[in-house]
Amino acid sequence: MHKLTRTAATAAAGVAMAVALTGAGAVVTVATASAAAASETGAQGWDVSGSFDTQQECVTAGDAGLADGSWAQYRCVLFEARWDLMTPA
Repeated sequence: MHKLTRTAATAAAGVAMAVALTGAGAVVTVATASAAAASETGAQGWDVSGSFDTQQECVTAGDAGLADGSWAQYRCVLFEARWDLMTPA
């Protein structure tokens, strides 16, 4: 349980730093073991809307969803050598 809590805290800190450093609130691209663990178990409040071979394919699909109003934000998460497109549930 301690490892899961620490993993979640590390992932949250990484996302917060990425948003603060880039100023980007709409898209967060995460490529950490912590994020992969969240992807595997299903991050609470997020659904996997697609899985892609490359980060660019994931971002392109995420941006398309933003443009057509399918979602207001998304995350691309590297998990088992694939990029999962995570959108709000």
